[in-house]
Amino acid sequence: MGDNIHNHSMGFRRPARVVFLSGRPDGLAAEALALSQEMAAGWMEVRAAVLPGCAGPVAVLDGDDLVWGDLLVTLDAAALAGMPQRRAGMQHRHYPFEPDEQDMAGVLARLRERIAGMTGGLRMLHKAAQVDEEP
Repeated sequence: MGDNIHNHSMGFRRPARVVFLSGRPDGLAAEALALSQEMAAGWMEVRAAVLPGCAGPVAVLDGDDLVWGDLLVTLDAAALAGMPQRRAGMQHRHYPFEPDEQDMAGVLARLRERIAGMTGGLRMLHKAAQVDEEP
């Protein structure tokens, strides 16, 4: 993540700001939001959005989301293809979760694992910053 959330002398100054983006109306971005709030409180602040023209249970991505976020996570091929220009400091990750109506429980389990990994990575960065501080 960028220096706006981390510096070597103080560790983390604030939680990472993550925007989950879906190009489908299936609610996967809303699921990512709910799981992140449950699993990553204190480590991530999260917003969920869909592409314009995609009706869903969350808001349409707007410029404020792109200014606010440190990381944009696209959740499906449609989101990756329709992803707007990001500001220079906003990172991007693509975690392809193509919804499978026959196994939505499996999709959600994989999403949970990915969010757990993101949270674990933030914890490791924080711990490393604290070790760097020690004489």
